[in-house]
Amino acid sequence: MLLFDETSNKLITYGMKRWKNRHNRFVKISKLVPKYTPKQIASHWKNYLDPSLCLDSLEFEEKKFIIKWIREHRTVTGVIHWKYVIKDLKIQFGKQHSENKIKNYWNSRKKSYLRKLKGLKVRSIKTKEQVKEQEMTGPEKQEQEQVKILDSKEDERKFIFHHVNSDELLIPKNQNGYSKISISFLLNYDN
Repeated sequence: MLLFDETSNKLITYGMKRWKNRHNRFVKISKLVPKYTPKQIASHWKNYLDPSLCLDSLEFEEKKFIIKWIREHRTVTGVIHWKYVIKDLKIQFGKQHSENKIKNYWNSRKKSYLRKLKGLKVRSIKTKEQVKEQEMTGPEKQEQEQVKILDSKEDERKFIFHHVNSDELLIPKNQNGYSKISISFLLNYDN
């Protein structure tokens, strides 16, 4: 997308004042500024030029409200209706933020959460036996491996799985009585 220059911004603002109540206002404005499509102009207006927008960054309480709203109102399939987030945010705080700003906040929060999860790798702590194994020479190492193979047949590994009922997670159920867990739900679930 081409960057909007100051002249284009003035023409778009002029067009919005003149044709603000017309259903085809962005088409008319695109004739004033032919290097942009009506869709590009509409997006630029809604996210940057609209005088009713609050251009300040989101405050802590607004961020908490967005997180809470999305957790409570997201659909079972994980869809977020951004226009309702914006509307309720304006009612609650008296400021209208752009859809881009709210989406960018949410998506960057989700990405940083995923990065944090990736960074939590289990570190392996070497035992004294493992350190000894690294120091062993060829024949000693082969003999040790044969002993390990014999020992491993006797050892059993046991795994314990904890079954969690969907009622414990407070997941909404569909018409058939089944719960649908999305990845986004799991990422945002508070333990």
